[in-house]
Amino acid sequence: MKSFLTLSFVLMLVGCSLFTQDLKQLSIGPVIGYKAGISAVNTPQGRKNGVAPSKIPDFGVSAYVPLSSTSNLGLDAEIGLSSYAYLMKSAFNDKSYQFNHSYITINPNFYFSGFIIGLSFGIPVSSDYDGKEIKTSQQNILTEIKIGGMIPIFKDETGELNIVIMGGYALSGVFSDFVKYDPVKNELPPTETITKVFNPRIATLGVGFNFLFDL
Repeated sequence: MKSFLTLSFVLMLVGCSLFTQDLKQLSIGPVIGYKAGISAVNTPQGRKNGVAPSKIPDFGVSAYVPLSSTSNLGLDAEIGLSSYAYLMKSAFNDKSYQFNHSYITINPNFYFSGFIIGLSFGIPVSSDYDGKEIKTSQQNILTEIKIGGMIPIFKDETGELNIVIMGGYALSGVFSDFVKYDPVKNELPPTETITKVFNPRIATLGVGFNFLFDL
Protein backbone atom coordinates (compact mmCIF):
# COMPACT_ATOMS: atom_id res chain seq x y z
CA MET A 1 0.00 0.00 0.00
CA LYS A 2 2.77 2.45 0.92
CA SER A 3 4.46 2.04 -2.48
CA PHE A 4 1.13 2.65 -4.24
CA LEU A 5 0.41 5.88 -2.38
CA THR A 6 4.02 7.08 -2.55
CA LEU A 7 4.12 6.62 -6.33
CA SER A 8 0.81 8.44 -6.69
CA PHE A 9 2.05 11.37 -4.61
CA VAL A 10 5.33 11.65 -6.54
CA LEU A 11 3.56 11.57 -9.92
CA MET A 12 1.12 14.20 -8.70
CA LEU A 13 3.90 16.53 -7.49
CA VAL A 14 5.88 16.21 -10.71
CA GLY A 15 2.87 16.69 -12.94
CA CYS A 16 1.44 19.67 -11.11
CA SER A 17 4.82 21.42 -11.04
CA LEU A 18 5.17 21.22 -14.82
CA PHE A 19 2.04 23.15 -15.75
CA THR A 20 0.97 26.73 -15.21
CA GLN A 21 -2.81 26.80 -14.95
CA ASP A 22 -5.36 29.39 -16.00
CA LEU A 23 -8.22 29.98 -13.59
CA LYS A 24 -10.70 27.14 -13.88
CA GLN A 25 -14.34 27.89 -14.70
CA LEU A 26 -17.61 26.31 -13.67
CA SER A 27 -17.57 23.21 -15.86
CA ILE A 28 -18.86 19.67 -16.39
CA GLY A 29 -17.95 16.76 -18.60
CA PRO A 30 -17.16 13.04 -19.05
CA VAL A 31 -14.38 11.20 -17.24
CA ILE A 32 -12.75 7.84 -17.94
CA GLY A 33 -9.91 6.10 -16.14
CA TYR A 34 -8.19 2.83 -15.40
CA LYS A 35 -6.53 1.57 -12.23
CA ALA A 36 -4.90 -1.35 -10.48
CA GLY A 37 -5.35 -2.43 -6.89
CA ILE A 38 -4.07 -4.54 -4.04
CA SER A 39 -5.50 -5.49 -0.67
CA ALA A 40 -3.65 -3.35 1.87
CA VAL A 41 -4.22 -5.50 4.97
CA ASN A 42 -2.31 -8.54 6.12
CA THR A 43 -3.55 -11.90 4.88
CA PRO A 44 -4.09 -14.93 7.08
CA GLN A 45 -1.18 -17.37 7.07
CA GLY A 46 -1.20 -19.42 3.88
CA ARG A 47 -2.16 -16.52 1.60
CA LYS A 48 -0.43 -13.54 -0.03
CA ASN A 49 -1.69 -10.29 -1.55
CA GLY A 50 -1.11 -9.41 -5.19
CA VAL A 51 -1.70 -6.52 -7.59
CA ALA A 52 -4.38 -6.82 -10.27
CA PRO A 53 -5.71 -4.43 -12.95
CA SER A 54 -9.40 -3.60 -12.95
CA LYS A 55 -11.51 -5.69 -15.29
CA ILE A 56 -13.23 -2.66 -16.83
CA PRO A 57 -12.38 1.08 -16.86
CA ASP A 58 -14.02 3.65 -14.60
CA PHE A 59 -16.34 6.12 -16.27
CA GLY A 60 -18.79 8.82 -15.29
CA VAL A 61 -19.41 12.56 -15.13
CA SER A 62 -17.19 15.14 -13.42
CA ALA A 63 -18.08 18.70 -12.41
CA TYR A 64 -15.93 21.56 -11.13
CA VAL A 65 -17.27 24.45 -9.02
CA PRO A 66 -14.82 27.32 -8.29
CA LEU A 67 -14.66 28.64 -4.72
CA SER A 68 -12.35 31.59 -5.44
CA SER A 69 -12.12 34.28 -8.13
CA THR A 70 -8.35 34.73 -7.67
CA SER A 71 -6.98 31.17 -7.32
CA ASN A 72 -7.69 27.64 -8.48
CA LEU A 73 -9.56 26.56 -5.38
CA GLY A 74 -12.75 24.62 -5.90
CA LEU A 75 -14.88 21.54 -5.51
CA ASP A 76 -14.48 18.64 -7.92
CA ALA A 77 -17.27 16.07 -7.83
CA GLU A 78 -17.76 12.86 -9.79
CA ILE A 79 -20.49 10.28 -10.12
CA GLY A 80 -20.02 7.09 -12.07
CA LEU A 81 -19.13 3.41 -12.16
CA SER A 82 -15.84 2.50 -10.47
CA SER A 83 -14.10 -0.87 -10.66
CA TYR A 84 -11.61 -2.35 -8.20
CA ALA A 85 -9.45 -5.47 -8.35
CA TYR A 86 -6.85 -7.35 -6.32
CA LEU A 87 -5.26 -10.80 -6.19
CA MET A 88 -5.41 -13.35 -3.40
CA LYS A 89 -2.58 -15.87 -3.82
CA SER A 90 -1.46 -19.08 -2.19
CA ALA A 91 1.70 -18.85 -0.11
CA PHE A 92 2.61 -22.44 -1.04
CA ASN A 93 2.04 -22.75 -4.80
CA ASP A 94 1.12 -20.69 -7.89
CA LYS A 95 -2.64 -20.61 -7.24
CA SER A 96 -4.15 -17.13 -7.41
CA TYR A 97 -7.64 -15.65 -7.63
CA GLN A 98 -8.53 -12.23 -8.99
CA PHE A 99 -11.28 -10.36 -7.19
CA ASN A 100 -13.30 -7.78 -9.14
CA HIS A 101 -15.72 -5.33 -7.50
CA SER A 102 -17.80 -2.63 -9.19
CA TYR A 103 -19.56 0.23 -7.39
CA ILE A 104 -21.74 3.18 -8.25
CA THR A 105 -19.68 5.93 -6.67
CA ILE A 106 -20.00 9.56 -5.62
CA ASN A 107 -16.69 11.34 -5.16
CA PRO A 108 -16.61 14.79 -3.48
CA ASN A 109 -13.12 16.34 -3.67
CA PHE A 110 -11.31 19.56 -2.85
CA TYR A 111 -9.12 20.93 -5.65
CA PHE A 112 -6.26 23.42 -5.29
CA SER A 113 -3.88 24.30 -8.14
CA GLY A 114 -3.70 20.77 -9.49
CA PHE A 115 -3.91 18.89 -6.20
CA ILE A 116 -6.97 16.83 -5.27
CA ILE A 117 -7.95 15.30 -1.94
CA GLY A 118 -11.33 13.83 -1.18
CA LEU A 119 -13.53 10.84 -0.47
CA SER A 120 -15.38 8.21 -2.43
CA PHE A 121 -18.61 6.50 -1.39
CA GLY A 122 -19.79 3.48 -3.35
CA ILE A 123 -22.74 1.10 -3.52
CA PRO A 124 -21.73 -2.40 -4.72
CA VAL A 125 -23.39 -3.44 -7.99
CA SER A 126 -21.41 -6.53 -9.05
CA SER A 127 -18.53 -8.67 -7.78
CA ASP A 128 -16.76 -11.89 -8.64
CA TYR A 129 -13.55 -13.82 -8.20
CA ASP A 130 -12.29 -15.63 -11.29
CA GLY A 131 -15.80 -15.48 -12.79
CA LYS A 132 -17.62 -16.80 -9.71
CA GLU A 133 -20.28 -14.37 -8.51
CA ILE A 134 -20.09 -12.75 -5.08
CA LYS A 135 -23.42 -11.50 -3.76
CA THR A 136 -23.51 -7.74 -3.27
CA SER A 137 -25.54 -8.32 -0.10
CA GLN A 138 -22.34 -9.74 1.44
CA GLN A 139 -20.43 -6.49 0.87
CA ASN A 140 -20.00 -3.21 2.71
CA ILE A 141 -20.66 0.19 1.22
CA LEU A 142 -17.31 1.52 -0.01
CA THR A 143 -15.69 4.40 1.87
CA GLU A 144 -12.38 5.54 0.43
CA ILE A 145 -9.93 8.40 0.87
CA LYS A 146 -8.30 9.67 -2.33
CA ILE A 147 -5.36 11.92 -3.14
CA GLY A 148 -3.90 12.90 -6.48
CA GLY A 149 -3.64 15.51 -9.17
CA MET A 150 -5.61 16.90 -12.13
CA ILE A 151 -3.25 18.31 -14.73
CA PRO A 152 -4.46 20.31 -17.79
CA ILE A 153 -2.98 19.12 -21.11
CA PHE A 154 -5.22 21.01 -23.57
CA LYS A 155 -7.53 24.03 -23.36
CA ASP A 156 -9.64 25.96 -25.89
CA GLU A 157 -12.76 28.13 -25.88
CA THR A 158 -15.03 25.14 -25.17
CA GLY A 159 -13.25 23.65 -22.18
CA GLU A 160 -10.25 21.78 -20.85
CA LEU A 161 -8.79 18.29 -21.22
CA ASN A 162 -7.08 17.02 -18.06
CA ILE A 163 -5.07 13.99 -17.09
CA VAL A 164 -5.99 12.71 -13.64
CA ILE A 165 -3.60 10.69 -11.45
CA MET A 166 -5.23 9.32 -8.32
CA GLY A 167 -4.32 7.05 -5.42
CA GLY A 168 -6.91 5.65 -3.06
CA TYR A 169 -7.21 3.67 0.15
CA ALA A 170 -10.44 2.04 1.34
CA LEU A 171 -11.40 2.87 4.91
CA SER A 172 -13.94 0.05 4.92
CA GLY A 173 -13.37 -3.67 4.42
CA VAL A 174 -14.87 -5.23 1.31
CA PHE A 175 -17.09 -7.75 3.11
CA SER A 176 -19.73 -7.10 5.74
CA ASP A 177 -18.67 -10.26 7.60
CA PHE A 178 -15.38 -11.67 6.30
CA VAL A 179 -15.37 -14.57 8.78
CA LYS A 180 -18.69 -15.75 7.32
CA TYR A 181 -18.29 -14.69 3.68
CA ASP A 182 -14.61 -15.37 2.95
CA PRO A 183 -15.01 -16.52 -0.69
CA VAL A 184 -11.81 -18.58 -0.98
CA LYS A 185 -11.86 -20.36 2.37
CA ASN A 186 -12.02 -23.70 0.53
CA GLU A 187 -9.73 -22.86 -2.41
CA LEU A 188 -7.07 -21.19 -0.23
CA PRO A 189 -7.61 -22.60 3.26
CA PRO A 190 -5.69 -20.54 5.84
CA THR A 191 -3.40 -22.07 8.42
CA GLU A 192 -4.74 -19.83 11.17
CA THR A 193 -8.16 -18.74 12.37
CA ILE A 194 -9.92 -16.20 10.12
CA THR A 195 -10.94 -12.98 11.91
CA LYS A 196 -12.39 -9.66 10.76
CA VAL A 197 -8.91 -8.03 10.74
CA PHE A 198 -8.21 -9.90 7.48
CA ASN A 199 -11.14 -8.26 5.69
CA PRO A 200 -9.56 -6.86 2.46
CA ARG A 201 -9.17 -3.09 2.12
CA ILE A 202 -8.23 -2.06 -1.38
CA ALA A 203 -5.46 0.42 -2.20
CA THR A 204 -5.43 1.68 -5.79
CA LEU A 205 -3.42 3.74 -8.23
CA GLY A 206 -5.06 4.97 -11.41
CA VAL A 207 -4.72 7.27 -14.41
CA GLY A 208 -7.56 8.81 -16.39
CA PHE A 209 -8.81 11.75 -18.41
CA ASN A 210 -11.69 14.19 -18.23
CA PHE A 211 -12.89 16.89 -20.59
CA LEU A 212 -14.66 19.68 -18.69
CA PHE A 213 -16.89 21.92 -20.80
CA ASP A 214 -17.03 25.51 -19.56
CA LEU A 215 -20.54 26.59 -18.55
